[in-house]
Amino acid sequence: MKKRGEKVIKGRVQWRKEKEVHKLRIVLTVVAVFLCASVGAGAFLVWRQWDANRKAVQEAVAKVSAASAGPGEASAQTGDDRDLLLVNSSRRVPENYRPSLTGYGGVQVDSRILPALKKMMGDAASAGYPLKLRSGYVDEKSQETLYQAEVKRLTTEQKMSRVFAENKAQSTVGRGGYNENQTGLAVEFAAAGEKAGQSFAQTGQYRWLVSNCVNYGFILRYPDGKESVTEVEPNPAHFRYVGSAHAVQMRAYAMCLEEYAAYLSDRSDS
Repeated sequence: MKKRGEKVIKGRVQWRKEKEVHKLRIVLTVVAVFLCASVGAGAFLVWRQWDANRKAVQEAVAKVSAASAGPGEASAQTGDDRDLLLVNSSRRVPENYRPSLTGYGGVQVDSRILPALKKMMGDAASAGYPLKLRSGYVDEKSQETLYQAEVKRLTTEQKMSRVFAENKAQSTVGRGGYNENQTGLAVEFAAAGEKAGQSFAQTGQYRWLVSNCVNYGFILRYPDGKESVTEVEPNPAHFRYVGSAHAVQMRAYAMCLEEYAAYLSDRSDS
């Protein structure tokens, strides 16, 4: 037991241990400072890259918008553009909406989309991915006939209740007046030489379209993973014209048409 006033004399081993602990603390402090600096620098670089990408997207949108806008056209950045007409299970085609129809490839489409559609299909063929049009404009009465036929098939062949069959048919075929086939702005493709039973998503034509469609103003309207928003099952063959500037921006923001329309609405309100 140490007496009062008695000095404690440390041995060499104890001094050595304390020096090692002191050195370890210094090393750990240096490492901690280095890690904090590295994390901070990394976060700064990530922010700089994100900001650069954001500016690049904005510049691309502005360039496409300026190149695609013609005299008297509404700005491609506004939300009242006719090309952004939103039709789904809860939003029907406006009563006064009348597409200006023209025939092409065995189907009818709104004449406004024809130049872009021709260009896209021509470039796809030149790239070795020839496309065929499977469907285009469908009038409301014909659409309702298709819908009711699907409801009947589901109730008779799959023994679904009427309610379940109607909901299922709405997510695949769509009711008359509540389907964007009535706009004339949507088309469905098939691959030239596509095998019977082959999914369009398995073709080179689909991959080419997904990579290039926005350059012509088209979007994949019902992509996988957006069912809860579109309320329509994924359809790899269904593409919708929205204009080049909008299409580029929708891809940059990974938005479907419903999300993009809400985004534009929120921005105009703020």
